[in-house]
Amino acid sequence: MGKSGQKILRARERVLEILQAENACSAWFREKDSNPADIFRTLSFEVDRQGDEFVQESKDPSNMILFRNPYVAKVFQGDGRYAKITINTKGAFFYPIAGVVEVWKEGGPLYHRGSRLTNVGPYAGDTMHAQILVLLHEFGHVLDLLPADENNVDGKSVQNTNEVLRYCRAEIESKGRRGALSAAR
Repeated sequence: MGKSGQKILRARERVLEILQAENACSAWFREKDSNPADIFRTLSFEVDRQGDEFVQESKDPSNMILFRNPYVAKVFQGDGRYAKITINTKGAFFYPIAGVVEVWKEGGPLYHRGSRLTNVGPYAGDTMHAQILVLLHEFGHVLDLLPADENNVDGKSVQNTNEVLRYCRAEIESKGRRGALSAAR
């Protein structure tokens, strides 16, 4: 997976450090499994090169402007051991900015409206903090610790991200061990 694979590997190694240590984040995951790091090690990753690439701008019925970022990652809910996490190569895991298109409820042509910064929770896209948060969020779905949130209906994905941050923010933002990249792949 080239450079994309290297970013995934670095974030994966950091998540493993978090899950193997005694902290609030690993304790939260242990509510579903006594050894979450063991399950996380079995996960595989793939990149979606055909994923959404534009932020969609639309208006709700009260004319409030809404922005919907391209999806970042997905996994089958409750898939458990050996699940596959798919990461959008055009989403905030890899890119800090995305083009904006205006979407009309009535249909019609898309209008390009410039670009917009992307983020994952409070973290800018294409940063280690964002990447760690993405993997922890998806792992929450793997273990069925978080409810399904496909397409962010009613802001469920944002709520789930906030739940991960509630337990894991301190570990996401800590430096972890220096030079912790493992030679084992």
